[in-house]
Amino acid sequence: MTDTSSQLESKPSIYAVAIKYGLLTGLLYVIFATISYLTENYGNFFVALLVSVVISVIGIVLALKEFRKQNDGLMSYGQGLGLGIMVSIIAGIISGLFSMLYIQFIDPGMPEKLVDATMEQMAAFGVDDDMLDSQREEIMASFTPIKQLTSAITNAFFSGLILSLIIAAVMKHKRPEFE
Repeated sequence: MTDTSSQLESKPSIYAVAIKYGLLTGLLYVIFATISYLTENYGNFFVALLVSVVISVIGIVLALKEFRKQNDGLMSYGQGLGLGIMVSIIAGIISGLFSMLYIQFIDPGMPEKLVDATMEQMAAFGVDDDMLDSQREEIMASFTPIKQLTSAITNAFFSGLILSLIIAAVMKHKRPEFE
């Protein structure tokens, strides 16, 4: 009976790992956002997307590695997928809260700067002036605090899902069947 209870006690917590790496990944997003905001580097969306994906991949891979290490090198696909999504959602909440607070209290003019950078990039792709005007209004309407937070969480979920589908497939390691 003590063998079973000791096995249950030593089972790693997927939630503890998710919180640890969700917070770490969220902190990396906050650092990246702070650097972008302070340098007013809003113009290159492709670089920002690439950096965000790299941050997400790092957070998910580190979380899955730690979970496997705590679990005697074993992790099912489902465990990896769930852990990756939890890391992403926690990081998305932190990132969304930071952006929301930054815009509300530190730099309320930041949305206008972001929209201007977006309009410049769209104009460079040949979008006509009427379309730019309508897009400007739509983008500005999306900068309410609640819309920002829900957008950050939704984006974190879907990007975390896609990345975790791939990363968990690569990193899974099942117990051998005849052991």
